[in-house]
Amino acid sequence: MNKKKISIVAVSAVVIVSLGLGFNSIFKKANTLETDNNDTVVSDQSIETGDELNTEEAKVDKTETKKENKENKKNEDTTDSSGNSNENTSKSTKTDGTETKKPNNDEVEKTDNSSEKPKPSNNEKPKPGNSSEKPKPSNNEKPKPSNNEKPKPGNSSTKPKPENNQTITSPKPENKTVTIAISCKTAINNGLNKKPGFSHLPSNGIILQNMKVEFSEGDTVFDILVKVTRKKGIHMEYRGSGSNTYIEGINNLYEFDGGSNSGWMYSVNGVYPNYGVGAYKVKSSDVIKFNYTCNLGADLGARAN
Repeated sequence: MNKKKISIVAVSAVVIVSLGLGFNSIFKKANTLETDNNDTVVSDQSIETGDELNTEEAKVDKTETKKENKENKKNEDTTDSSGNSNENTSKSTKTDGTETKKPNNDEVEKTDNSSEKPKPSNNEKPKPGNSSEKPKPSNNEKPKPSNNEKPKPGNSSTKPKPENNQTITSPKPENKTVTIAISCKTAINNGLNKKPGFSHLPSNGIILQNMKVEFSEGDTVFDILVKVTRKKGIHMEYRGSGSNTYIEGINNLYEFDGGSNSGWMYSVNGVYPNYGVGAYKVKSSDVIKFNYTCNLGADLGARAN
């Protein structure tokens, strides 16, 4: 009876041990399948996100995998140490020398958020790059030239316009004038106007008072006399031309009317030239006088030049 009991106990013990080993192997296979599924999920998620886990998360994963390895080793120690079970556990925990674990939901969210590119704020200015666009000045601001810069000569023929308060007036050329007068006082003093045929002579002897006449460059005393007598309608006769021009009569008073030494003489600025009226070229502000003499200029105080 004792042998039978011992054999029964031994058989039951073997059955129990075999059942325990069977359950242990099933449990380990289930763990390996879960780890493989987790590895595939992690690999798929890592491919979709394309971002690596942070160094801190990797450290946490390593510590957790170490803990699991220790627990697996403890479970293996409780069971019979068989070569097949150890090889299965080692293969299940390691795949190609790398250990992977499914990240937490928070970690996946971090990686998803990390893949989003930060959008620049409205206050941030764009950094200068290779863009060829130049910054355009605002409408209100105008570039001011520096004081040292000088305007470059261009082909423009436009002249600077004056301001509203300033007017540019070109200076007018001064008119060139001379003064001329005609007198026969000596003839009046000799009583010529009382003789028949000379009543037309003025009693004061002034035929033309001082009068300003414009002239052109190169005009002579004769040219001035012609202009003024024509303008005032005064009679005048002459002979010759150019430097040989000689005045015969003015206001119907001729040479020799007042005697054998009588006739017309001219002076410029108080001086009586010794050449004809057609040879003397006038200058601006000259004073010309034609006077009638009855004694070859002695009654006029003529100073020949």
